[in-house]
Amino acid sequence: MLRSQTARHTDTRPPETDELPPDIQEAWQRMLSLLRSLLEVPVVLVMRLCANGTETVMVSRDDAAPPWTEEASALAQGMGTPKESAFLAEPICHADGRVFGTLCAMDTKPNPFSHRALLTEFRHTMESHLALMETRRNLEKETERAEALSSQLAREALTDPLTGLLHRCTFADRFHQEIARHKRAHHPLSLILCNLDHFRPYNATMGRARGDALLVTLAGLLKARLRTHDLVWRWGGDEFLLLLPDTPLMGAVEVVESIRHIVEATTKNEPDPRVTLSAGATNLAPEETQDTCLDRCNSLLKAAKAKGRNCVILG
Repeated sequence: MLRSQTARHTDTRPPETDELPPDIQEAWQRMLSLLRSLLEVPVVLVMRLCANGTETVMVSRDDAAPPWTEEASALAQGMGTPKESAFLAEPICHADGRVFGTLCAMDTKPNPFSHRALLTEFRHTMESHLALMETRRNLEKETERAEALSSQLAREALTDPLTGLLHRCTFADRFHQEIARHKRAHHPLSLILCNLDHFRPYNATMGRARGDALLVTLAGLLKARLRTHDLVWRWGGDEFLLLLPDTPLMGAVEVVESIRHIVEATTKNEPDPRVTLSAGATNLAPEETQDTCLDRCNSLLKAAKAKGRNCVILG
């Protein structure tokens, strides 16, 4: 009997996430077969510790070779002695010292393993594969983080950071899409421009934090009142633009009137001049351009302001 093992000072904790990817599994299986042929032994295998003791990761054996499961398991853990056999083993380690498993060569007869350096060379190659696997995982994690950051930056570029509503810079593209759909389907398309009355004096008197809170509240009211395919932008400091596809003018007025009443009820206990909501509502006319429709909507909002505020003018 000959038992030969190469020991290194390593961390022998069981691996946590050491599943080999398919390409490395295939490479290792070919390596085991080649190593078995070069060493002229009946069995070469990779074993490792697991929750229940040890497990065989992969093996290359002669058809006539015995299983040796118990003996190999005992030797992989540093205990037990095979009978009338030879055993050569080296630990396969990660770059940080964690043990992945053990590369074992076994023979049914005494064997001096004169070419034992081959086992070391193969083990080095396997460890380089583990390093490659770790690099891949790190790259995947970095890619996921980069994609998440890219998505976050894209959302921030397209939305107002305070209210979470669409940013004004996105309006032209979305409006042109809706115009094209409106013309194909011949469905109504309504536009509403809203403005908070007396917001600037409220902001100056109550403080910016209270003013920001009021804007966030209004944004929440708008999102809650609108349908999923309706669109709303923070158009300016205290202005909001609503685009309502498939909505006739009176339907748009009903929507904005309900919001106006909620704002009025929300601020009824605030000191004068109390914040209310004024709005101009219109429908896109056939062959009308974006600028013409927006100009009319803005004129209607100015008319609501001139009328005394806290009202909706349609046209």
